[in-house]
Amino acid sequence: MVNESIRENELPKWIFILGCFLVVFGGVSGVLGIVNPILFFNDFPSIESWRDVSFITNSWGIRNLAMAVALIIALWLKTPSVIVAVFSMRFFNELGDLINVLISGHGSFGVPLMFLLIGWVLFFLIPEALAVRWGFSKYKSH
Repeated sequence: MVNESIRENELPKWIFILGCFLVVFGGVSGVLGIVNPILFFNDFPSIESWRDVSFITNSWGIRNLAMAVALIIALWLKTPSVIVAVFSMRFFNELGDLINVLISGHGSFGVPLMFLLIGWVLFFLIPEALAVRWGFSKYKSH
């Protein structure tokens, strides 16, 4: 069995900061998806009754809140395998959301899709992939 205990200072500060940012970002967007979907999903002008789509907005909001909680646990445990699992989950969710935005055009908040793509890759996908890589390398070295 691999010993995953790592000293507290072994979790790179940038992963902790990224995780905290994602907790806040995901938590706020999750709450908005549940309590004020009109604000968060503001580029769907044809929806007249948000109650008719609340199962979608609530589900999306709960998903984001669940990812925020998983990140809190990962940052607290600081074990490489948990970092790999949670940041992989974030990466694939972000990738799926990005593909959905690029295909549908919804969710860009008015940002041109090329800028959105570049920003999404630079600020979400690459850092999350690097956190996963860190976790794998630490896990394999123990």
